[in-house]
Amino acid sequence: MVVVYNIYIFDRHCECIFYSEWNRINSPLAAAASVEGVHGNKELRGNQVLTADNLSSPRSSFDQQAPLVWPTTATSTAHRIASESPRNVAMEEEAKLVYGVVFSTRNIINKLSSKDSPQGGNPGGFMSLATNTYRLHYYEAPTGVKFVLNTDTATTSMQPVLEMIYRNIYVEYVVKNPLFRINPKKTVPIENDFFRAVLNNYIREISSPLSAS
Repeated sequence: MVVVYNIYIFDRHCECIFYSEWNRINSPLAAAASVEGVHGNKELRGNQVLTADNLSSPRSSFDQQAPLVWPTTATSTAHRIASESPRNVAMEEEAKLVYGVVFSTRNIINKLSSKDSPQGGNPGGFMSLATNTYRLHYYEAPTGVKFVLNTDTATTSMQPVLEMIYRNIYVEYVVKNPLFRINPKKTVPIENDFFRAVLNNYIREISSPLSAS
């Protein structure tokens, strides 16, 4: 089984419009939740109510109905509370760093393959890169939306998975959603609860929890 760590979705403006994580330890979102989201003896993570006991051990979203997501705006009670907290600068910087790595690697591969295009895109066929701790998988849709998925190193190609997420989940629950208006001049975070639920269920189907060490 695949071990999925997290996913980033970037729009055509190079901005992260959706992030969610599974099986991740030392997450900037978990750290922000423990410091900024405390109300009485409960903590709010996105659209989920947690107790302090949930942060006592490394967090795995497979033990929860709804994993942490970012960014959010004030479209629900939980999100309004979250939006009152300071910006999660750590997540913003991480998203920029991830996009910078992907953008640079993709452009280098395009140039080395002599398929560089002034219109951008991924003509060189960049699909993944690996380190000794994780493998990054990349998928760029024809619309310019970019998906970055991090898994364990044993996982090989995730292109079919990313294409399925784009065509059958993103398009169906975001693009075709009449309440979500894609503004070509402005970045709009994805806050569709159906999209989040279907994506989470799909990841849970193809994934296995990270084994405790």
